[in-house]
Amino acid sequence: MYQANGELAQEVFDLSKQRKHREVELEVSQNRLVELKAKLSELEGERERLLAQFGELEKANSRLKEEYDSLQQLYRSQWEQLLKQEVEGTELIQSMIDIKAQAARDLNYRNEKPKRVKEKNLEKDLAIVSRVPLSLDAEVFHPVQKLSPEAATHQETKIFKPFRSFRSSSLSIPPHPRLFQSFKDLFRKRANTSFIGVDCNPMNFCSVARVPARVRFSLQEAHDGEVNAVKFSPNSKILATGGSDRKVKLWDIVGGMLQTVKTLEGSNDGVTSIEFDPSGLQLLAGSYDNTARLWSLKDCELKHTLSGHSAKVTAAKFKFYCREAVTGSHDRTIKVWDLSKAACVSSIALPSRCSDIVCSDHLIISGHFDEKVRLWDSRSAMKTDEIPLQGKVTSLDINSERTQLLSCSRDDLLKVVDLRMNETRQELRAEGFKCGSDWTKAIFSPDGSYAAVGSADGVLYVWDTLTGNLETSLVGQHRSSINAVSWSLSGEYVVSVDRSRLANLWTDC
Repeated sequence: MYQANGELAQEVFDLSKQRKHREVELEVSQNRLVELKAKLSELEGERERLLAQFGELEKANSRLKEEYDSLQQLYRSQWEQLLKQEVEGTELIQSMIDIKAQAARDLNYRNEKPKRVKEKNLEKDLAIVSRVPLSLDAEVFHPVQKLSPEAATHQETKIFKPFRSFRSSSLSIPPHPRLFQSFKDLFRKRANTSFIGVDCNPMNFCSVARVPARVRFSLQEAHDGEVNAVKFSPNSKILATGGSDRKVKLWDIVGGMLQTVKTLEGSNDGVTSIEFDPSGLQLLAGSYDNTARLWSLKDCELKHTLSGHSAKVTAAKFKFYCREAVTGSHDRTIKVWDLSKAACVSSIALPSRCSDIVCSDHLIISGHFDEKVRLWDSRSAMKTDEIPLQGKVTSLDINSERTQLLSCSRDDLLKVVDLRMNETRQELRAEGFKCGSDWTKAIFSPDGSYAAVGSADGVLYVWDTLTGNLETSLVGQHRSSINAVSWSLSGEYVVSVDRSRLANLWTDC
């Protein structure tokens, strides 16, 4: 019994000890719970604060988005107004130019009206005089006498004076006071006549072209890729090149060297053709991205992108004194564009891909892959004539008088066509000449006396267009096929560009 009581007492003691231990653990847990509750309360407060801050930020973001949307809408509306005002300004300027031109014509008409009246009176006076009989005195006519050699020699030394045998009394003319006054006024008027509207700027007249003989300057890397197009400005001081690197570069010619001036960017693919307007203040370029682009050279900014073709634009040319442009494309269309509105005003459907175009007044001439050159009336969009060739047409050029057409084709033949008769005037061939691509460009010299083109082997050929004879072939300066050639209007320089990025400036000495 005593042993059982002892065991129970020991068990009570152990349980009491465990209870105290559990009470300590419980107290610790309760303290921990209090701390966690306090921390939870603190976190709840922080969460409420962050939610409030998030709500304020959302409201601020919403206000900013509304302001951005309103500003964007305002920008779009102002941009549309700006474009509209630019178009209106261009139309206003054109209208003023037309009004000035009409005023000049009216002034000329009023100034020439007295002259026409006097000419009419003069015609009447001459008609009256022509009906008056002439009475010649008998003594005017002398018998013919044979002269001795000495007398004949002496007679030859005399100055011949016509009508010396007539006396003043031999010619009977009734008095007509207006007759001689009419003659006098007429010649005075003709001496003082001025011609309004005739451009006498020397830049518009071609000098005598010099046949190139040597390279004056060589540019090894004109572009970052193949150079497809080259053109001199009307004043022959700026050269433009276009390449597969999507750039048009402007070069200044200083002392027979090419110095880069500016790069015109904006094309999304390689440049195929380049054209300056007659003033030299605008540049038009065709591109592989199915568009043509117009840059202003005053600030070198892109003015218009002419979009509408479904295939690459192979040629882009100015028409009608820069107010219109014409583009030809592989999509078998020619499009005429109003440059003041950057809008297509007419389209001509073609039976074959167009490789090049030239313009002359209301005439558009196109070269094609089906080995034909076609002539179109731009007013009616009707074909007026067709010239068959023996190979794909790679390029066309027209002389400054707009009377002769130069074609280059893949049968390695250049033709000079008289546009007045639509007849072939010369066929230009040379041993070794081979057309290097479907876009090889051949050109006239500024005076039309020569034709120049590059060959697949890098040789530059120049022919005399009058005789058809090869004038010169310049070897060894190009390492690959020559794509394009340009002759300065001053006649002093020729530039050739090739597939290996090279541009050569040629002179005659």
